Amino acid sequence: MKDVGFVKLKGNQNDLVDMDCFQSSNPLSSQNLNNKSVLTDYTQSIKRPKFDQDIAEIVEVVRILNNMAPLRMPVYNFNIDEINGERFYKPDGNLLLVREWDSDVVRDYYASSDATTVTRILEHDKHSGRLRTKIEPITREGSRLNTNITIFDEKINNKYILMQLSDNGIVNNISEFTGKGKSFQTLFRNVETFKPVRYLEGKEDKENGFVMVDCLFDSNGAVARIRRYTNKKEVSIEYTEDKKNITVKTK
Repeated sequence: MKDVGFVKLKGNQNDLVDMDCFQSSNPLSSQNLNNKSVLTDYTQSIKRPKFDQDIAEIVEVVRILNNMAPLRMPVYNFNIDEINGERFYKPDGNLLLVREWDSDVVRDYYASSDATTVTRILEHDKHSGRLRTKIEPITREGSRLNTNITIFDEKINNKYILMQLSDNGIVNNISEFTGKGKSFQTLFRNVETFKPVRYLEGKEDKENGFVMVDCLFDSNGAVARIRRYTNKKEVSIEYTEDKKNITVKTK
């Protein structure tokens, strides 16, 4: 027997509408949201499909980001006294930076005002001088993160990747920024299992303005909840073992 979903309309909670009247596939898409413009707030519950377009779109992006980020990165030394290299000083005699020459990279360690720690590390291509990477310590009190690494795209302007590291160089999260930072995609990982725990996305949309997507994963790395926000509407999808529950709220 066909499992019939339903839509419950705001303002008339006793009216249930057969979901055949609506497009249940990919309710996050702007096209489907526009097709439901006759509704205000509503909830919809359907049998969990074997193939779910909403999950498929998220999983593909997460797969790319997850493959992009290594499990670990080098543990960087931010003690300026332990850096060996050529020393450069400011006109007042205070240390500016220590320069280290590698096979194809020039690495500059910039000193703090008291010349005890490193405030940032800049890696330049040895031949072209192009800035490749910026490494900075995270000093926020109580944070389990200790290092920011920004990798600049060689071919595409206004695109860069940010990774944040915790103890032992473990990559906690990775973000890709485009369009001068106006659009981003961020993946957070479990530092013990390395499985995804959260995915965030933000981008400009001509019809809806700035659109945010927030996805949570369960302990097995499967999608558990997806939320999409615009300046007009919020769509929330929660998954159970056999159900897909959709809630739409207008602003």
